[in-house]
Amino acid sequence: MKEHLRIYGIGILLVIAGFVIAYQFVKPSPPRSITIATGGLSGAYYAYAQQYKQLLEKEGIELRVLNTQGSIDNLELLKSGKADIAFVQSGTGRAFQGTATDKSQALVSLASLYYEPLWLFMPASKTAFKATDLQGQRVAIGTEGSGTRALAEVLLSNNAIDTTNTVLLGLDSDSAAQQLVSGQVDYVFMVAAVTAPIVDDLLSNANIVPFDFERAKAYTRRYRFLSAVELPQGVVDFSRNIPSKDTNLLAAAATLATHEALHPALVSLLMQAVDKVHKDGGLLEEPGQFPSERYTDLPLHKSAKNYFDYGPPLLQRYLPFWAAVLVNQLKVFLIPILALMIPLSRILPPLYRWRVRSHIYRWYRDLRVIEEKIHRQLKNNEGIPKQELVLLQKELSVLEQDVIQQSAPLSYTDELYHLQSHIKLVRERLDNVV
Repeated sequence: MKEHLRIYGIGILLVIAGFVIAYQFVKPSPPRSITIATGGLSGAYYAYAQQYKQLLEKEGIELRVLNTQGSIDNLELLKSGKADIAFVQSGTGRAFQGTATDKSQALVSLASLYYEPLWLFMPASKTAFKATDLQGQRVAIGTEGSGTRALAEVLLSNNAIDTTNTVLLGLDSDSAAQQLVSGQVDYVFMVAAVTAPIVDDLLSNANIVPFDFERAKAYTRRYRFLSAVELPQGVVDFSRNIPSKDTNLLAAAATLATHEALHPALVSLLMQAVDKVHKDGGLLEEPGQFPSERYTDLPLHKSAKNYFDYGPPLLQRYLPFWAAVLVNQLKVFLIPILALMIPLSRILPPLYRWRVRSHIYRWYRDLRVIEEKIHRQLKNNEGIPKQELVLLQKELSVLEQDVIQQSAPLSYTDELYHLQSHIKLVRERLDNVV
């Protein structure tokens, strides 16, 4: 046992040291709970966040949904660390690019998700054909911190409309829609998906119609984060023919933003959830068109880029999320196994054999010394003096006792028996001298 500890103990310590060093390179496990910043309760952001939440719960991840004022508010929450991921309207993230002093907190995109039209709702009695016709009217442009307001201000400024010649109201979508129906507001800007409940309510109201952006393509030439899309006649409701005519719309893209430091495994899991929810397209999107790398203002997260290029990580394709994370972490420990255990498995057994045999060789050396003494005494004298004879017999006895008391592995027992037989031969020779 002592020999085992002396030899293999060193190897075990080396392997443990290797594991300790390798552990420094193991990424921590992903958090079990993350927060997503969405928007109002009636918006598509909130509805899609609920779908993500259900998918992530199946993998043991809690998604806390945070209601906000909109994209600008969401970006501020991301920047302050109060949200882990957030819905962001394309075109609003440019001002936040490169603002982080800590690279790990830099804001990045995961994907664009779907077209998010810019709606301009108005009473059916209105006859506005160009955005310039809004001058002098009461126009709801969204609250501070919303993507709607950021985009509406850009379009209005291009048409020479501002607070000096038009009443611009900072209302949220729900309040603006109610005031539009009641006649307190003339026009309402709103950035929302076709599937958003508030959009469905306004499109279903016979007294409200969406503005037709006939110059949509011209706007897209100015602002590359915008797309020109068409809402075909009747596509929302065939029986009621909603909308009543083909309608040109300007559309931003809804995107997901996060921090550079978000755990890569979580990014891959989020991308899988996003893919399941959005891959089939919608009224404005073709199947497979989203999620996409396009239309994002912020740089793409490295793990998101890998997902677009290669799909889900191999382990996450076949294992539950936490099992895949665990196996991925354990891969790092293959380094000490390959770098230390394999070479040590070749070195330590021969070293152990040498250590065991070194004891036997030492006894043979002692036996050889005794034998040389006998030979020397017989050569120089006719016999061995009694006193010298007693000393040689004592040395042989001590040597023999050491060998008998020695425990050795079974594989080396034959060598011990050989040694004992040789000791016996020397003893017999010494007895013959007597």
